[in-house]
Amino acid sequence: MDFLDIVFNELSLQTPAADISTARQWMSEFIDTIRAVKPAPGIKRKLRTRSDFFYSFLAPNYPIVKWLNDPDVDLEARRFLKGLQDKNDLWLQDIADPGIEVRYQGKQAIGLDYAFVFNPIALSLISDPEWDCSRLELEVTPVDENEELVTTNESIIHASRSDHAREHADWIEKRTRKEIRNGLDLWQRRGVLFPHLLFCDAVEKQLQSLLTEDPMLWSVEERLSQLENASQTWISGAVDQNTIPCKTSLESESRLKKFSQELTIKCPDEKERLFSWHVRMTPGAWRLHFSTELGAGKIIIGYIGPKIK
Repeated sequence: MDFLDIVFNELSLQTPAADISTARQWMSEFIDTIRAVKPAPGIKRKLRTRSDFFYSFLAPNYPIVKWLNDPDVDLEARRFLKGLQDKNDLWLQDIADPGIEVRYQGKQAIGLDYAFVFNPIALSLISDPEWDCSRLELEVTPVDENEELVTTNESIIHASRSDHAREHADWIEKRTRKEIRNGLDLWQRRGVLFPHLLFCDAVEKQLQSLLTEDPMLWSVEERLSQLENASQTWISGAVDQNTIPCKTSLESESRLKKFSQELTIKCPDEKERLFSWHVRMTPGAWRLHFSTELGAGKIIIGYIGPKIK
């Protein structure tokens, strides 16, 4: 990764400021917040927004494009924001994941949808007290005609002040210091990155499809890291699913009956096991199937790829 994604929450512009002076203050804090998001050396920031970002109104008759040309605004601040946008080669409308529906307090927001799917830091204007926080809770519903729709609450990293960004400094540094080049690299380094996980041989080939900058690469790495952390804390008894910070599910009886052959996988101990437990990954409606049958501290990874159909 040679850049750090920052995504703009367009809901923070749903109510413009009463006057231009307030709008300038919002943008000043916004610029300070972006500057406080400090990636590892050699990593650049990339601000992702909706395609109409520049024409969004900060105040009546004062869209962002006017702010960019406002002589009463610091020139370096204007150049800084424009430089981040010059690197924007993909608008948010082009990368929404149809496999899930993401809402914030019942409202759809493509920026927050992107933040949930790709796990960048989400930034808002400090336009309302509801954005004055370092995390946001989202309502996430999978869109899957073959499964019961269950909405869960999910937390994402967020900032609207420089203090919020500094609170996430360790997370930002860790995210930007990852040097995983592709799925094969992830496989070859699995013993170092995930020492408490066991991998079935079939997973190697499945990971080879993940190329550099494939958004699924980071989703897979994130889920494996979550299972690694859960495995480390699993000392005895059955694994506590609450220690895995994402939704875990068992396949339905109908799917187990239909796909029992595909879900029965040869494990590192040469035994074949049925991998019913799974976690979701987006974009693309991928699944990671795992087993806990070996006991405490031993989670087996059996399948990583698109949902089996």
